[in-house]
Amino acid sequence: MILRLLASVALAVAARGEDLTVEGLPVPVEVSLPENHDPAKKWPAVFYYHGSGGRPSTKMIRQHAGAKDWIVVGMTYTFDGAFTQTPENLEKELVILRRVRDRLAKEQGLDPKRLYVSGFSQGGWVSGLFFQAERSLAGAVILGAGHLREAAPKTAAFPPGTPLFVGVGRLDGNYPFALKARLFYGKLGVTVNMETWQDLKHEFPTGGSPGLKEWFALRNSGKPDADAFESEFAEIGKLQPLDQWWKLLEFRERPSVTAPGQPWKETVAKRIVELEADPAVAPEAKIFKRHRQLLADEINAKTLPELVKVNNAYVQLAQQAGASPQAALVVVDAQRVAKLLEVNKDQAPPPEAPKPIAPPFPKQDRGIPRNPLVR
Repeated sequence: MILRLLASVALAVAARGEDLTVEGLPVPVEVSLPENHDPAKKWPAVFYYHGSGGRPSTKMIRQHAGAKDWIVVGMTYTFDGAFTQTPENLEKELVILRRVRDRLAKEQGLDPKRLYVSGFSQGGWVSGLFFQAERSLAGAVILGAGHLREAAPKTAAFPPGTPLFVGVGRLDGNYPFALKARLFYGKLGVTVNMETWQDLKHEFPTGGSPGLKEWFALRNSGKPDADAFESEFAEIGKLQPLDQWWKLLEFRERPSVTAPGQPWKETVAKRIVELEADPAVAPEAKIFKRHRQLLADEINAKTLPELVKVNNAYVQLAQQAGASPQAALVVVDAQRVAKLLEVNKDQAPPPEAPKPIAPPFPKQDRGIPRNPLVR
């Protein structure tokens, strides 16, 4: 851990959730006040939205934000099932968000200027929409989800440095859309930290997310710990070159490494470049860069011919990768694109305005909203 937590972040936390009945919701939301709560003071807060079929809960966010300093609210929706994106439906949910925010600001000291939204699966999708539409929000956490389309015809830029955390399983069908979120929000001025959970599908890590803990601590005046960083960086440096390289690819995404004003991002980037010149690393680095380019091509594809080209390129790269440990992951991505092609095989030849490609989301995917790309 390379962050000195000014607010204690522990897995075992004492803060308890209490029910709060809210007009317009079918069930109460759950409110968890910090151990050191004083309603006369101002507190940062995070609203957590569950997946489809879930119930309001503060447990996961409380485990990552820590027992102190944060008001955590387990939110729910005005609807049952999957969210259908329309301006009216979006505004209906935002009315509830503002209602809960204003009540807790009045009664418990919630600071409206430091309110964040978060969620997993369906909760992640709607959190992204709320983040776009409700500009009083300080930031957002999108987990097991990503970006599908804009909440409005043209999304305005965010204040520079507005924070967003994206977490997703590498084997999750939503992984390409998490990458889309990173690109989409980054172009709008948002500072995006993305944590990829290797070997996981549509699930949250059982041991929690180290990056999310760091991210919350930084939001609440936590300071990166230079000594801890140097120690962890030194330990990575003891590994063999190829192992070092893999570790640093993950390490460079940590919120503490990318924190504004810190030199570590450049330090890590320089070491990665040095390692990629090593004969033991260079072949894997070449495969990795080509793979990333194909992922970019996939998420930017708008027609079936474009997607066919991506699929063929994945297959070719998998063959070229041979015995590389990356080959299996390239095959996974090729299979995902092949499924997209199968789902859309009856689509007519693209007209002047091509029909968007429909991702093959499962019918019951723990909260992924109905995909607006499907017509």
